[in-house]
Amino acid sequence: MTPVNGKGLGLAGAFVLALLVAACAEKPRAALDSVSFTVAPAANDTTPVAIDLVSVRDKALVDKLGALTAAEWFGQREQSMRDHPTTLGVTSWELVPGQTLKTDLPPGEPAWAILVFANYSTPGPHRLRVPDTRTLTLTAGDKDVELVP
Repeated sequence: MTPVNGKGLGLAGAFVLALLVAACAEKPRAALDSVSFTVAPAANDTTPVAIDLVSVRDKALVDKLGALTAAEWFGQREQSMRDHPTTLGVTSWELVPGQTLKTDLPPGEPAWAILVFANYSTPGPHRLRVPDTRTLTLTAGDKDVELVP
């Protein structure tokens, strides 16, 4: 029988611990199956509202994009999509006052975060971070966009 030394057990323990940490590592989980919109009759001063749903698949971009206002996002959207073609998924709508819409979304890779930007003509962030849900319901109100529970 071969004696077991403490050094061998230490290396084996470290290896097992590394495997456990890797197995439990945080992974992106945000994903949506469908989204529904209700647009108020007087939304955005009775003009269409551009809305972008942005799936952020690069953890390093979550805080950066989450700090943007909708005006900033729409101003740099095209460049952001060129800079990050595989890590940003953008779905866009232009909705008119009084409109309702329910749409299924194609399956996609899970994201670290899903953000909503609504391009209102009034000042304000007009940005939301989508909670952990598979179905999203939004109301585009007169002056801002809101999550509906």
